[in-house]
Amino acid sequence: MAFCLSDGLMQVDYDDEEEFVYSEEEEEESRDSAQPPHGATIVQAQKQADSAVYEDGDDYFIDEEEEGEEDEQPTSAIQLEKKPWEVDFKAHDLEALQGRQEEMVSDLEPLLAVSRSSTDLLLRSYQWKTESLVEDYLADPDKVLSKTGVHAHPPVPSIETGDEEFTCEICYCSGADEQYMGLVCGHRFCTSCYETYITIKITEGDSWLIPCPAPKCKTLLGEEPTRLVLSGNKEMLAKYESNLARSFVKSAITLAWCPAPSCEYAIECLVPRSGMDTTIPIVNCKCGKSFCFGCKVDNHIPAPCSLVKRWQKKCEDDSETSHWIKANTKDCPKCNTVIEKNRGCNHMTCRECNHHFCWVCMGPWSEHGQAYYTCNRYNKASESINTSVSDARAQLERYMHYFTRYNNHEQSAKFAQNLLEATEANMEQLQRDMSLSWIDVVFLKNAVDVLTDCRAALKWTYVLGYYMVADNQKALFENNQSDLEMATEQLNELVEDPSDLSRIEEIKRKVLDMSHYVKSRLDILVTDTYQGLQENRWRFED
Repeated sequence: MAFCLSDGLMQVDYDDEEEFVYSEEEEEESRDSAQPPHGATIVQAQKQADSAVYEDGDDYFIDEEEEGEEDEQPTSAIQLEKKPWEVDFKAHDLEALQGRQEEMVSDLEPLLAVSRSSTDLLLRSYQWKTESLVEDYLADPDKVLSKTGVHAHPPVPSIETGDEEFTCEICYCSGADEQYMGLVCGHRFCTSCYETYITIKITEGDSWLIPCPAPKCKTLLGEEPTRLVLSGNKEMLAKYESNLARSFVKSAITLAWCPAPSCEYAIECLVPRSGMDTTIPIVNCKCGKSFCFGCKVDNHIPAPCSLVKRWQKKCEDDSETSHWIKANTKDCPKCNTVIEKNRGCNHMTCRECNHHFCWVCMGPWSEHGQAYYTCNRYNKASESINTSVSDARAQLERYMHYFTRYNNHEQSAKFAQNLLEATEANMEQLQRDMSLSWIDVVFLKNAVDVLTDCRAALKWTYVLGYYMVADNQKALFENNQSDLEMATEQLNELVEDPSDLSRIEEIKRKVLDMSHYVKSRLDILVTDTYQGLQENRWRFED
C-alpha cells in the first residue's frame, strides 16, 4: 500500500484490488471481529466521488492508523445510525498530522535524491502538492532548488564558537567567545539574534518557510537548524510544531481545523468542492463541536452552503433596512425629505419645507377640499409610487415572516441550555428520591438533545423556504416542516413540564414515544430535502 498526495487527489494506491474481495471464510471472520477491512470506508467514499469533477489542487489523504480501528466520535441523539445525508470524516490530532508529513517526506526523499530536510522544505514550498513538485523537479531540478531557496544536501547544522574573525551581521557582536550558526549560503549570525529572529517569525505565524536573516537571501531554514536554535525554549518549539501542522492542514482541501476555541483537532472529509451544492458535509469533532466542513459554519442541515451564505449576507447588510424605509416612509413631493406616517390622518405637513400633501395620492392638500381623511382621486404618478411602496412592503413582510421564525428557533435552541440544566436537576432529584439509576432517568437528557437538534434543523428550514420557488414541491416541504415543528413543540412541553415526577414510568413512556416520533419526523424532513438536492428537485430563486 502506497500513499500519494497529488494536485488532484490524495489517494491510497493498492497493489491488488482484490484486497477487499473476501472469501466466505474471511467474510465470516470479518463479521466475528465486527471490524471493517482496513481503508474500506475511505474506498467507498472515493468510489462514490469517482463521478465528480475534482478541482485542481484538491488534495486528499487517508490515515492508516491501526487497521479497522475507528475514531470514537460523540454521537448525537438523532444520529444513532448512518443516515443518507451523512458523510465520512475523521479527526486527526497534532501527532497524527506530524506522522502524515513524515510519511510523505519519507516516500518522496528517494525519488528526489536530496536530503530529508530538503525534501521537507520542497514539499512545504509546493504546499504539499507532490505531483507538481515531482513534475517540476524532474524537468529541471536546479531551477526548482533555486526558486525555492533549498539546497540539495546542506551540511548538518551546528552551533560553533572559537572564530576570532566572526562578526554577527545583525548585532555586530564579535570574538572567539560568541556562539554562532551558519547556513549553506555562508551567512553567519549569533545564536541570540537567530533565536530572536525565529521567535518573531513563529509569533507572526510564518514559521513553515523561514528565510535566512540576510537581506535578499532566499536560503530557507529547515526544521533542524530551527530546532537547534530553539532547543532551550520548549514553549516556542511547541508553537513552531503547531504552525507547521496548520500550514499542512491549510494546504489540503480535505482538511480543516475544528472552529471550536482552543481545539487542536483537524477534520478530514472527502466531499469534493463540486458536491457542496447537493451535499451538506456536517462533521463532528472529538471535542463535541458539530460544523459544516464546506463553509465552516455551525451545523446548518438541511440548508446547503450556498443558501446559508446568501442568507447570512442578507441578514448582515442593509437591504432589509432599505425595504423597511421604503415600505413605511415616503418622500415629500416638494423637497424629497423622507417622512414617516405615525398617525391615521392623511394630511401630511413637511417640517422641512412646510408643504401640505396627501399621504395617499401624494397630491397637494389644497386640491382635496374638505376631504381631510379620505382620497378617491386617481393619479397616475401616485399609482407608480404606491405600487413601488406596496412591492417593498410585500418583500419586507415576506422576509420578516421567514426571519421571525428562523430567529425564534435560534433563540429556542439557546434556551435549551437552561432546559438541560433544569432537566439534569430533575434527574438528580429522581435518583435521590426514588432510588433510580442514571440509566433510568437519562431519557430526559436524551430528549433535550433531540430538541436541540430539531431546533437547529428547523431554524435552517426557514432559510430553505425563503429561497424556494413556490410550487408543489415547496408545499410538500412545508408539510414536512409543519409536522416536525408541531411534534417538536409537543416534546418541548413534555420535557419542560414533566408534571408529577412520581409517575416516572408514565412520563418516561410518553417522552420516549414522543422523542422517537420527533426523530422520525426529523429524519423524514432531512432525508427528503437531501434527496431533493441530489435529484435537483428543488427550485430556488436567484
